Amino acid sequence: MTASATMKYSSIKRAKSRSKAIHMALITLSCLLGVIFAFPLYWLLRGAFVSHSEILARPPVFFPEQLNADNFKLGLERIQFWRQLWNSVSIVVPYVIGTVLTTSFAGYAFAKLKFPLRGMWFVLVISSMMLPSAVTLLPQFSLYTSLGLAGKPALIIPAFFCAGGNAYFVFLLRQFFMTIPGELSEAAKIDGAGHFRIYSRIMLPLIRPAMIVVALFSFINCWNEFFYTMIYLKTEADYTLPMGLYIVNGMRIPNYEQVMALALVVTAPCLVFFLIGNKYFVEGITLTGIKG
Repeated sequence: MTASATMKYSSIKRAKSRSKAIHMALITLSCLLGVIFAFPLYWLLRGAFVSHSEILARPPVFFPEQLNADNFKLGLERIQFWRQLWNSVSIVVPYVIGTVLTTSFAGYAFAKLKFPLRGMWFVLVISSMMLPSAVTLLPQFSLYTSLGLAGKPALIIPAFFCAGGNAYFVFLLRQFFMTIPGELSEAAKIDGAGHFRIYSRIMLPLIRPAMIVVALFSFINCWNEFFYTMIYLKTEADYTLPMGLYIVNGMRIPNYEQVMALALVVTAPCLVFFLIGNKYFVEGITLTGIKG
């Protein structure tokens, strides 16, 4: 083996060793970050099963001596659980449906339809992301109150107007629509299909990952909503589960283990839906950035 070949072999070997070291360092860093971000969830799970004495122990108990499932029963008894669960579901379901429908309509229009000042209107929609929701709170509350729609309707109606101005969903679906070849629409038009038929029969099956992403985000946002529910829902019979958790947390008796158990119950649907839709979540976020 010549000297040049030896040097080339040594250079390749060093490059492979360096690449392997960087790869292992990234894996170690990812695992470390995963542990850090998962620790609050573990602490919530641990707090839901410890006894009252263990949750107040100093130094803290990281592993409970005995799993105490009574915390869930006692925590749920402090609120009107089934009533508040129904309130949450009755608000979340129409909100998610309205969000998916209106944002997909808008995304399809901005991506595939030709109309005057389309670019300007899209810029205006995107610029609404810079407007804090608190800015429109007073006029919105005044409008819904004067129309007699304060309460649950005030939390559901915005979903049927592009998710209450959530331009991110419109942008997400528009980017996804733009990845679909225009030849599909042209072929459908030749066969006599209109825009709604193209949208419902051709486009919707192709954008399923993005629709699931929008539904997942809107579900999590609406399920965890606290600020607007506190504004519009006046009686305890109308409260959602996050509001019930707030009531238990505000009680004078410091039953933190029951609060943790109730918090785990309230958080569980978001975790379950995220785990179910994780595949589509990654796929949708990846594909929406293919074409600008």
